[in-house]
Amino acid sequence: MKRIIKNLFLLVVIVIAAKFLLTVFGKDLSTAHPERVVLGNWTQQSIETLMEQAALKDGPDAKIEFLSEKFLGTPYAGNTLGGASGETEQLTVDLSGVDCFTYIDYVESLRLSGSFGEFKEKLAKTRYKDGAVQWENRKHFFSDWVNGDNQSARDVTREIGGDATATVAKELNRKTDDSYWLPGLATVERDISYVPSEKLSPLVLQEIKTGDYLGIYSDKDGLDVSHTGIAVRKDGVVYLRHASTVHGKVLDEELAAYMKNKPGLLIYRVK
Repeated sequence: MKRIIKNLFLLVVIVIAAKFLLTVFGKDLSTAHPERVVLGNWTQQSIETLMEQAALKDGPDAKIEFLSEKFLGTPYAGNTLGGASGETEQLTVDLSGVDCFTYIDYVESLRLSGSFGEFKEKLAKTRYKDGAVQWENRKHFFSDWVNGDNQSARDVTREIGGDATATVAKELNRKTDDSYWLPGLATVERDISYVPSEKLSPLVLQEIKTGDYLGIYSDKDGLDVSHTGIAVRKDGVVYLRHASTVHGKVLDEELAAYMKNKPGLLIYRVK
């Protein structure tokens, strides 16, 4: 009898301890996911200092401008997330190099965070549907940001473009020949609105705000965009702040000039 009572007591202690950890850390340890953290020239302390400085900025636009500026000059690095269908997904933080998607992931997650631990939690929610770190749940398409639960932003393309806006029905992930851009990922039917480049008039451009997340529309079947970046307005001129494969780093380019040979523009704005 004493042994039974002792075992029951130990069980109660374990349950109480588990509930305490869940309360403190805000997650179930049984669902913890593997992580890969590469800070490059950053340290955890310098990242937390950056978030403290960003918190003093007035409004999300100022925060995004401030945080995104700190990445200027960061080398372009493709496929830092890796992964594929059937593989164990890991939450990757790699600040040594970014591509156009990971760049906006990091900026948006930093904007919402006050500590390094919270940054990783927000990154999971920004990069993955429902924050579930699995390859199939990764927001592979830019329009995933404005669809489903826990949307990262709202689509203001038509609000800004007005009658100039075009809308195309797409089956994302399915190529013209019925193969897949990402084998193992389900297709999704979605209407994609964009402002054609030839209709990006000064009146349209003046409605784009600093901190808007921008997508370069792709006219290929199965894709919504071919590139992403952040709008930054300086002296009345709108720039695209992005991780460029051409220049091999994060930099600013005048948006109107950049869009001259591109099909069109999507505009998302944080809530």
